[in-house]
Amino acid sequence: MTVEKALQMVAPFEGLPYYDEAVTQIQLASISGKRELRSTAYRIRDAFVSYDYAVNYGKTEAA
Repeated sequence: MTVEKALQMVAPFEGLPYYDEAVTQIQLASISGKRELRSTAYRIRDAFVSYDYAVNYGKTEAA
């Protein structure tokens, strides 16, 4: 995986809290190698997906 591909994975979540830190983590992981970059990219993407789901669909409406 390339850094460009990893950044494309998290690009839809730009604007969420800690997005800038996530980009930095991806860039740092690229130094460690492709395996570390891949695992970091998927971990960050999954975290953003979970956060987005919790914020948008986790709310309960009062009846």
